[in-house]
Amino acid sequence: MLCAMLAHAQGTRTVQVLDSTDLRPIAEVAIKVEGRLAGITGEDGRARITWHAGSAIVLGHLGYDPRTISMDLAPAQGTWVLRLVPRDRVLSPVAIGRAMPEEVFRRGDLHAADLLVNDDGLWVLAYERPRHVRTEGDVGKEILRDVRLVLLDTLLNEVASSPVPEDVFGLRHDLRNDVVIEGTTRAFAVGRSGTELALLPFGLEELRRSVLPWTDTIPGWVVGSNAEDTYPAMDHLALDPLADSLALICTVVDTFMMDLLRSEYKYMKGDDKVTAMNLAAQLGVDKEVVAAYMRGFSRNVWFKPLYAPLFVVGDTLLVFDHARKRIRKFDRGFHERGPVPIIYQAKGEERLWAGRLSQDRSTGQVYAHFRKGGTIWLRVIDPVSGLLGPRHRLQHEYPERVQVQGGWAYYTWRPHGSLQKRTIYRERL
Repeated sequence: MLCAMLAHAQGTRTVQVLDSTDLRPIAEVAIKVEGRLAGITGEDGRARITWHAGSAIVLGHLGYDPRTISMDLAPAQGTWVLRLVPRDRVLSPVAIGRAMPEEVFRRGDLHAADLLVNDDGLWVLAYERPRHVRTEGDVGKEILRDVRLVLLDTLLNEVASSPVPEDVFGLRHDLRNDVVIEGTTRAFAVGRSGTELALLPFGLEELRRSVLPWTDTIPGWVVGSNAEDTYPAMDHLALDPLADSLALICTVVDTFMMDLLRSEYKYMKGDDKVTAMNLAAQLGVDKEVVAAYMRGFSRNVWFKPLYAPLFVVGDTLLVFDHARKRIRKFDRGFHERGPVPIIYQAKGEERLWAGRLSQDRSTGQVYAHFRKGGTIWLRVIDPVSGLLGPRHRLQHEYPERVQVQGGWAYYTWRPHGSLQKRTIYRERL
């Protein structure tokens, strides 16, 4: 008789805990009997516990309201199914926003005038005090005096620097994206020995003829163009350096601007027309082209230089033909594939496009720059469809020298009216 009573008063029981809203099993529910942990539910919401008649069990879970229930309510046989009500959790308010721009070059003694980012790190052209000068022959160009070239490694630690021995226009790069300095009388290639930088001078004519026109490489070829800021047509070319031979990739022409250029001849006086014809015969070019240069065609306020850069993206050469509002594609054999429209020149976008593209040489991605007032934002261009990716707005207004490398946008900036030296920042795209 006593044994039968004990058996009825104590035993084991399977409990299953379900969500009261959708009846799905709840795992990790702690079940306590008389204050002691008796079991934890598994993925099926079940646990087997030892119980005592008249005892109370407590069910606890972080995402649900706790529940206490007497064991006397358990069914005589089978699994005891219990339900928990989800808990409403009130979280403290938090502010969600973008990370602040990161300072990567800030000196108390030097302004950052220009920058170039490549595989070596960050190259900075810096000066101590504002000494910008302009000569009559360089109207529209900024000339920097008493500057220093500083190199920060890929961890943005300053590792080398050197004074530049003459006034300079700024930093340029060659087809390998190595840094080059354009001075007022010479150009300088840059070498490094420890913490010292060696500036190796060469002629400006060589810079403009043999370095700057060539922008990238593909296997067996160097690619570039014969673009001139004063002429509304250009050829994209490929050079085989071993065979010393050129191949034409494509020609880009702004037909509207070219028609205006050729019309200059008819407005010339008779003597000037004769001069133009004689020069054309000597030079082997059209008399209309000679006439346009004689009349200073490119100095007209309505003249727009042709902008049609070529970028190497994977196995494809992309030519951004803005005159015809399309992206032209070429394989490595220079065969043209189907073009796609340039979206950022469509109605509504064209007035905001800043007239500039830049490429992240580490990823190959090409970005279009947009501007509204002092705000600049970048959008990546899909080379397959021509569609634009999401906007990334730079947080500082009126940033300068914007470049993209390694998924970061780099630029120079300082607060308006501040005594802070011009600083280089970067933002993750």
